[in-house]
Amino acid sequence: MSSSSSRASPSPRHIDDTRAIPHRGALMMLAGTIWQRELVEFAQRRRALIIKLVFPLLVAVPLVLSGAPTIYAAMALTMLAAIVGALGSGAVLTRERQSGLTLRYRTLPVTPGRLLIERLTTNGLIDFVQLVPVLLLIAVRHPSEFAWWPALLLSMAAVLLIGNLTGAVASTLSDSPGEVMLYVVIPLIPLLYLSGVFTPLEQPMLPVISRLLPFSYLYQALLGSLGGQPNLLPWETVLGGFGFLVGAIGLTGWFGRRVLESD
Repeated sequence: MSSSSSRASPSPRHIDDTRAIPHRGALMMLAGTIWQRELVEFAQRRRALIIKLVFPLLVAVPLVLSGAPTIYAAMALTMLAAIVGALGSGAVLTRERQSGLTLRYRTLPVTPGRLLIERLTTNGLIDFVQLVPVLLLIAVRHPSEFAWWPALLLSMAAVLLIGNLTGAVASTLSDSPGEVMLYVVIPLIPLLYLSGVFTPLEQPMLPVISRLLPFSYLYQALLGSLGGQPNLLPWETVLGGFGFLVGAIGLTGWFGRRVLESD
């Protein structure tokens, strides 16, 4: 009787091992599919999906299809791209930190830098999809400006990723999504000004400063794509957009520990 009972009841160590193995497997699965989870959640929120696709069009249609000066259209669309990624990333990561989800991310068997790169590049891709209707509208309205499209796509991707990184860093400064949005918007306004988005850069040093900011390349690419008169050539804007895209990926990995392990 005693021997059968000993066979029927496994040791506590055996119980711990069987519980630990699926737990490790689940963590590995979650780490490998974090970007898929982001995309699935985005696709499942149909109302939010429709709003995110329609909102940029509401901004772009009156500017692109009307006879408005190209500088106004380029300015509005540059501001839209700069703000969309930053506000969305900041609000989402702030809510995740409040709910304790960020603590669960720390248990994943990946480095914080890699995890943040995967999350923010996925968010940037979602933001890019959100702006695809606007890009198609520009292409249909100005088909002869195709030479600017490589520059436009690269600089748009760079600004969206940098915006997501800005929101992620801002989410560590406060537990309030409203305050995080303020921390995002307040530095963006002077940076857009220094990029030459609002007014022409007439002082000698301002054009040099603008070349150090990603928004200037997106603004120049939009001006060219809309049939305006940019100050840069297409190949110069391509190099600037590509450089900032690579730099944004590197900075995202560098800020991974600060963003994901900040209490």
